[in-house]
Amino acid sequence: MKKARKLKLKKKALLLVTSLLVLTYYLSTIPQLQVLPVLRQVNILLTMINLGITDLARAIASRLPPQLESVGTVTGDFYHYAKQNPVIIEFIIRKSAHIFFFFMITLAFFILWRHYLKPAKAVTVSFVCGTLAAIVDETIQYFVAGRHGSIIDVAIDMVGVSLAIILIAIAFLLIKPIYIKSD
Repeated sequence: MKKARKLKLKKKALLLVTSLLVLTYYLSTIPQLQVLPVLRQVNILLTMINLGITDLARAIASRLPPQLESVGTVTGDFYHYAKQNPVIIEFIIRKSAHIFFFFMITLAFFILWRHYLKPAKAVTVSFVCGTLAAIVDETIQYFVAGRHGSIIDVAIDMVGVSLAIILIAIAFLLIKPIYIKSD
């Protein structure tokens, strides 16, 4: 029974890695991809169920404790700034997406490799795989009309890869005492 469960977990981990890579590389092949038009479409879909992005933000802000009241002011100021400066906001969202996607890809690689390797080696291989995925992503973009591959984007992707590795390392440091106590 344990072997069947382990095999199932390995397959799920492989599916997770594959899905994230396919999605990332698919998005990289879309010429002139912009985030704000996609978010507008998402907002249109949400308004069909009476929930827009701004409504969602207001609902969250209204539930914040009084000590965080300034967050509502900051988000309101940011919203007005975003409406006036869409190019800058597009840039920030796009680069944040790079960090997020490569953070998730690296975690997925770790989940996969942890089934086959010892923890330290799984971390190292996950870092290498995340780095290679970033290089491949930018290489794909280099050959797509309206896109460009950039070493700077690889560096931004590496922020996500590094954050994932740091999170994994912290997790190991936190659980190490548990294993020591159980011996």
